[in-house]
Amino acid sequence: MKPRHALAAALLPVLAGCLATKRDLQDLQMRMDNDRAEQNRQIQTLITRTQAMLDSLSTQNSRMRADVANRLLQIDRQLVQIQSLSGQSQQQIRDLQRQLEQRAAEARQAQADADSAEAAATPAPSTDRVASTDRPSTDRPATPSTDRPASGTSTRPATDRPSSTTTTTPPPRSTTTTRSRDDAPPTADEAYQAAMGAYQRGSMTTARGAFQEFLRIAPSDRRAGEAQFYIGETYTRDPDAAIAAYQRVVERYPTSARAPAALLRIARLEIARGDRTQARTHLNQILRSYPRSDEAEEARTQLDRLGTR
Repeated sequence: MKPRHALAAALLPVLAGCLATKRDLQDLQMRMDNDRAEQNRQIQTLITRTQAMLDSLSTQNSRMRADVANRLLQIDRQLVQIQSLSGQSQQQIRDLQRQLEQRAAEARQAQADADSAEAAATPAPSTDRVASTDRPSTDRPATPSTDRPASGTSTRPATDRPSSTTTTTPPPRSTTTTRSRDDAPPTADEAYQAAMGAYQRGSMTTARGAFQEFLRIAPSDRRAGEAQFYIGETYTRDPDAAIAAYQRVVERYPTSARAPAALLRIARLEIARGDRTQARTHLNQILRSYPRSDEAEEARTQLDRLGTR
């Protein structure tokens, strides 16, 4: 009996360990199932979020395409408007030329009318003197005989006798002046007004050519410095050409009111492209040459920003 009891006592812990191990395996399997289910839920959530992000990106892409299409359409419309405005500018220039030609024709007609009026206003020789010399004197008695005219008395009517005073017809005016007016270029005022009109409309190329034509016509005009300054203003996308044009204002028209403004423009262009040394040089030139100009204060401000003068 004792050996059996001893064997049973020895087997009880082993059986208890086996039962505990099976229960642990069941718990482990359950935790693994729970973890797998949680991972599946997380993966599904991630998939859902990714799909939402893809949908959002697709929507943004569609909106971006629509926005780009609208902007391209606006650019096309602006190009059409620019072409239309360019055509209008050319038409306005042609209209201006026609108006100038019409004014020249009217001036020539007015000159011709004035010449005609001057010729008509020239006094004709008096016929009283002629009549008095041809008419027989009333102080002397008339000759009774009608068979023969009196000696020294002409029987031809007075109106047939030539006048003692010869009427001089003024020679016709030479047509050289008229021909030269037909081929004459516009006046300085007309050229300047045409150039300013093109500049105000934004036709920079046309305005530049018109200002250059004005300088060719009237290089010594009081507005020459102004015209050269506006030539520099037309170079909106060519800083080198603009600087050269502004420099001509200072060199050729140093007494012009636009000279300090031209120097300030040059300084700003030099600052924009990073050449501060040249900018300081032109700003100091404003202070030396034009200390009382409106641009002098701006030059001082710019020099303070640049640092050392």
